Formats: sequence, structure tokens, C-alpha cells
Amino acid sequence: MPQIKNAPLAARLDRLTWPEAAAWFRRDPRLLLPIGTCLQHGPHLPLGGDTFVVERLAEAVSEKTGILVAPTLSYGVSSDIEQSYAGTASLERKTLHRVLNELVDSWERQGLEEIILITAHGYGPHIQAMAAVVADFVRVRAVDIHAIDLAAFLRGGHGAEHAGEMDTAIMLHLAPELVRKDLVADEIGSDGRQAVKDEPVPSRGSPGVVGRPSLATRETGRRICDYLVDYISRRLDA
Repeated sequence: MPQIKNAPLAARLDRLTWPEAAAWFRRDPRLLLPIGTCLQHGPHLPLGGDTFVVERLAEAVSEKTGILVAPTLSYGVSSDIEQSYAGTASLERKTLHRVLNELVDSWERQGLEEIILITAHGYGPHIQAMAAVVADFVRVRAVDIHAIDLAAFLRGGHGAEHAGEMDTAIMLHLAPELVRKDLVADEIGSDGRQAVKDEPVPSRGSPGVVGRPSLATRETGRRICDYLVDYISRRLDA
């Protein structure tokens, strides 16, 4: 089982020279592209949480599979409601889709055969932008960790949430120093949330949480991350 916190064997495209990249592509013509966000996650988690998580997951998958990891795209599509929170920055769905298409086209022309888009942000238009990427020859696959059944690991169940138990547990495992534990507060029930494009988001003026982050533990985060790395790696090697 790879150690997800530090993936020294992970292969990073941005740390290679172009001749090294060419040699790598001849050996394994696949590429992982992590897609994050700059998005509020309540008062207890950082704006870059999605980016941090998906990058660490991609590195751990790389360590396990040998697939090269591209530089992370740190912006995604967020709801209008969440754009009212300080620091949140969003792309339009069509913008993200165009950026991804152009990146895929660049790598396709260099002979890559498969590109895996991976994200830790489950907002509908964000996922749609990823899923709609097309290419002439390269296979494009989209992986959303929120689409993977993790209910068995969560005390509060795997209902739709944002900055709740799962997000908080993963960050407690990967970067506990970035979790403001004294500011963790649950937001449960129907008050203070709205469903937008199949994802619950907080109402304007609320702390920005949907779910029960107080249930999160570091051990839960470790188990979730280990499972995700194994699950994704098996699918990519199938």
C-alpha cells in the first residue's frame, strides 16, 4: 500500500526534461491530470482543499501504477452561491471544457494514448466539463472520487455533503496542520443548504458547510485514501 502523504516514487511531468518526457511516453503513453478548485470549504478547511487532495491522490496512484502525473489544474467550476465566499474563484463550464480539450489535444499530438482526468470536486457542471472532453485518437477517462461508494467508511453515511465528514477526514489524514479543528461545526437538516446541480451547497451567509465534519477522524481519512488509491489504480490497470 503506497503512503499517500509522501509519494517519492510518483512521477511528475513538470520535473522532467523534454527528452525524459519523450522517453517516458514511449514506455507508458498514459497521463494523469489532477483537476482541483479554489473553493470555500467552510471555516475549518482551506480554499485549496480539493486541489491538495486530488494532487496527493494522483501522486499515490502514480506510485502504484507508474503513470506520469501532469501539473495540477487548480481551478474548476463552482456554483454562483459559493462564489460569494471570499477567495473562491470559478471558471465557466465551457471554459474548463475548452482548456481540457486543448491540453488533451497537445498531448495527443505527442503520441499519448490515454489521459485520465481526476477530480475531488463533485459539482455537476464541473464533472460535465470533464466528461465531455473528446479526442480523435487518445482515450480520455474522467474519475470523480465523489462517485465512488465510500459509505462503509463514514459514520454519518455517504449522503451528499460539502466540507463534511469525508472532506474533513481526508484533510485530517493528508494535512492535519491545515484543518482549523476549533472551527469545525456541523450543518445538518434542511436549513442552511440548497441543492444546486445535484450537489448541496450552503445558503448565502451560512458558514459554508453541508454535513457533519465533527464526525471526521484521521483514521477514517487514511482508510478512505488507501481505498481510493487501490480502487482507482485497479480500474486504470484493467
